[in-house]
Amino acid sequence: MQSTSRVRLSALACGVVLASAALPAATHAAQAPADRRTVQVVMVDFSDSGFTDAAGLKPALEAAYYGKNGSLNSYYDEITRGRTAFAPVGADPVIGPLTLPMAAACDSGRIADEAQKALAAKGVGESAYDHVSIVFPNEKAKCAYAGLGTVGGGKTWMPSQHFSIDALVHEFGHNLGYHHQKRLRCPDGDLGAGCKEDGDSRKSVMGGGHAAAGLSAAELIHNKWLTGDELTDVNASGTYTLRPLHGGGTGVRALRVPLGDKDQLVVELRARAGSLDEAIQGVHAYRVSGGDYTRSALIDPTPGEGRAADADALKAGTELSDTARKVSVKVVTSGDAEATVAVSVAGAASAGTGAGAGPGGAVPAS
Repeated sequence: MQSTSRVRLSALACGVVLASAALPAATHAAQAPADRRTVQVVMVDFSDSGFTDAAGLKPALEAAYYGKNGSLNSYYDEITRGRTAFAPVGADPVIGPLTLPMAAACDSGRIADEAQKALAAKGVGESAYDHVSIVFPNEKAKCAYAGLGTVGGGKTWMPSQHFSIDALVHEFGHNLGYHHQKRLRCPDGDLGAGCKEDGDSRKSVMGGGHAAAGLSAAELIHNKWLTGDELTDVNASGTYTLRPLHGGGTGVRALRVPLGDKDQLVVELRARAGSLDEAIQGVHAYRVSGGDYTRSALIDPTPGEGRAADADALKAGTELSDTARKVSVKVVTSGDAEATVAVSVAGAASAGTGAGAGPGGAVPAS
């Protein structure tokens, strides 16, 4: 079953444009992406209200979805290193506005049904696209969200007056299967029963981090956007070296540490890279329960209620431990270029340098 998720206006009403950064972006080979997803953007009017400047909005939408910079396509191209692209279905990247046979109302199901019928009448059936993104005027409908997207599905709803790149990449993240990324407060790094959910992670566009944040390592694993030597499965105690998750060059970008039979701890290093992660620095760890990487949760070992930028980064000397499962993870060094992390599994002390082993083998939301 698909689920839907809503972006709260308080979180995403202000657009953040992806800007150039001083440090070089991660580079990738100029080749066709392994995952090319087609999108049909459609502007719709209601029978009793419509866009005041449809002609001006249309090229702005085309740039927001497919532009070279600061767009849906450029965001996912950067975070996946060219492995994923979003492209228009045909010669008309943005169709409409098409008038729906309904008065303005925040009825997402009916809006989608009528929009897809109107597209089909123009010869664009559902089989023509992987995603349909419906942009509508909200003055009368008064939908209380900046965006809405089916989790694991292919529909997004975007009220035009609240449109932002933040909301757009977030809602397409729902389409890619992600739920909202939460924070787990685990005092003193104890990964046992004392951890409690405490707001959003702020380390991902799916955790309230806006489009200036990349996806976390756990989320990249879900869609197989970390591959080969980029991901190390920790099967033996040792000291491991991490490179920045979204940085250039080669090397291990994430560690996957088993926590019992079903859970994992994913460890990453974040540093400014290209247009991403200017405000996200240092080593972070995420708990993945039952192998569900779409619902990973940031581990925050700090006491109290503070939310200063990167107060939850694991500084050198910080240790996370699960006594019952005989697992511990300790940050030895942490910098912009690399970090070293000592991992102990099955109670064995870490020693030496671990060799990377590659990994084995919709209702709407806002």
